Amino acid sequence: MRIFDEKELGYVRDVLKTGSLGWNRGGMTGKFEKAFAEFVGSKHAITRNSAMTGLAQAVSCSEAGWDTEVICDPVVHFGGLAALNENATPVFADIEADTLLMDPESVKQKITEKTKALIVTNLWGLCARLDELRQICDEHGIFMIEDCAHNMCSYWKGKHAGTYGHIGVFSFQQGKHLPTGDGGMMITDDDKLDHKLYSEWAFSGESPAFFTLNFRMNEVTAAVGLGQLERVRGYVDTYNACLKHLNAAIEGCEWLLPRRVHKDAVQAGYAWCCFWQGDKYGLDHDRFKEVVKETGAPLRIGFLQKPASNFDVFQSATDHAHPARKQFKRHAPYPGKKYSENDCPVAEDTIWRILSAAAMRATEDDGKQAAEKIHTAIEVMNKG
Repeated sequence: MRIFDEKELGYVRDVLKTGSLGWNRGGMTGKFEKAFAEFVGSKHAITRNSAMTGLAQAVSCSEAGWDTEVICDPVVHFGGLAALNENATPVFADIEADTLLMDPESVKQKITEKTKALIVTNLWGLCARLDELRQICDEHGIFMIEDCAHNMCSYWKGKHAGTYGHIGVFSFQQGKHLPTGDGGMMITDDDKLDHKLYSEWAFSGESPAFFTLNFRMNEVTAAVGLGQLERVRGYVDTYNACLKHLNAAIEGCEWLLPRRVHKDAVQAGYAWCCFWQGDKYGLDHDRFKEVVKETGAPLRIGFLQKPASNFDVFQSATDHAHPARKQFKRHAPYPGKKYSENDCPVAEDTIWRILSAAAMRATEDDGKQAAEKIHTAIEVMNKG
């Protein structure tokens, strides 16, 4: 259960006593930034008003722009939207079927002379193979951005999520590990990037440091964030306990494949998932959907059903005649190849198979009850 009490109120009172609510590195936002950087092990942290704006701003810090490409992963669309926001074109790398994470081998195949940035999503509390991706980026002069919206207390080879990229971006939206209602954080070890981001609109009227908008966090939001940062490990401990119950629910079920957690990864409970394999055992997918409804199993079936590259917002970016072109008119038509179903074949075959459930529950007992309902659905399905 999320807790907001005297701790957060005390920090908010400290802000109100100052009479100044705007972003201030000498005030509460500065305290929050320093504490967050220490928590994840980065040199710098910069508060933002959301993770989405942070992702877009991270792209603007790279060389990506018109007539360039940004490599993204296709399970979620946020990285692709950040690329479009900077008039760059998303190019979708494929995923590992058993982790849903960006496949470094696919990234290598997607690199062209126009590739300027890569946005890797550390999806649902699990890090991608970040050291390999950073090595690829360094070899090709590519700016690496980590989307860590689901990744407080998530590690790869002993380092916290967000610390492998040139910039890491975290979300504090209400449904995330560390909730402030809305908000986000960018982290970096690069002094020049930190100065650039700090100076975005910290000026007296002269031209801004680079082309971006104002995405600052205010002092009151930072006060809530500082209090929540002190609680987040306790939250994640509960979510991890729920994750264990959900994993146990499908043990022994040959037609549900658990998500693989690499030995070098430390997962943070966020969304739990497994993969439907029933078609390989003569089971009917539509019947399973009925069983899920009948038993009240808290499963989302198929997630978004298809890779993000199939969404109108991306299709219309490369297809001048696309019917959604008018709806998404902001992005100038890009003269590159159009997206096809062959771009990410693993994602095409995997996304519809995803069965997911929330691991972020108020108590471990809530997670146990959810797991019991999923196990019941399996038993009913096995009976035919």
